[in-house]
Amino acid sequence: MIPKISVIVPVYNVEKYLPACLDSLLKQTFTDFEVICVNDGSPDNSSQILDKYAKLDSRIKIINQKNQGLSMARNNGLLKASGEYIYFLDSDDELHYQTLEIVYTLSQLHNADLICWEFTSDDINEFHKKKLDINKLDVKISASPIFLGTHKEKYRINFNACTKLYKRELLNGIEFISGIYFEDVPHTFTVLSKQPKTVVIDENLYYYRKNPNSITNQQSNPKQIRDYVTGLRFIYDLYKKANLNEELQFLSQTFIPNILQQQLGRCRHSNAVVKREMWELLNEEFKWLDSVNMIKWSNHRILRCWLYLKLNT
Repeated sequence: MIPKISVIVPVYNVEKYLPACLDSLLKQTFTDFEVICVNDGSPDNSSQILDKYAKLDSRIKIINQKNQGLSMARNNGLLKASGEYIYFLDSDDELHYQTLEIVYTLSQLHNADLICWEFTSDDINEFHKKKLDINKLDVKISASPIFLGTHKEKYRINFNACTKLYKRELLNGIEFISGIYFEDVPHTFTVLSKQPKTVVIDENLYYYRKNPNSITNQQSNPKQIRDYVTGLRFIYDLYKKANLNEELQFLSQTFIPNILQQQLGRCRHSNAVVKREMWELLNEEFKWLDSVNMIKWSNHRILRCWLYLKLNT
């Protein structure tokens, strides 16, 4: 039988956290799902852990591949997925035990293409203890979710893949860009460009573990600047081709200032060996964004960022 949900779990060097991640899946109140674990050439004991869990539960399937990175692990897992809905779970994080029941129920209730929710890094014991009443959850339904994706207010859409349930057809023709950091950002914008009917849940259903070995906790480096520019160029070209000009203007006013502020922080906190190169890359990013009219100079954060850049180059 075709499962309702395919859960895709990329696995690399997470032997410390993998059991808890898989346990959070096997404790789900919703049971009609398959788990596709993509062992991305992990050099630790993750492979043995996967084999153990696969013997415990027939819903768990394993794909072994040479190391290709997170994007390709997800892309290859998607090729093997058979579920009506797709969910990506990072192997060092955990789900609340009601997550899949809640998001699948709401997808059916509202005939939604996309379900989005919040995450937390607070007390994990409290996270798992709470019991949620699906009838009392605070939700918002939108046919233009792009306009929810760039602010920190209620009903926001986070730019990560792990707080979203996708109708399988929504992901047709969409892949994660291989070989870059922050691959979730262009992927999310590609999904949102299809203007899917979206349900946003104002509830923490995902536990994000602050793993010191994760990409987001790496020392600032030039590749981070380059890869974000790669993602931004991809988004711009996609939206321009689709004539989503109102959406582009919205992004220039909201999303771009936040990104430049982050890029500025990476430059400021980089070590002396690469600092000069990173400032030069940020300067090139400014020039490109300005050339395509994606900078609103009236925004005080951009002016502050630009001034700091000029003082340090």
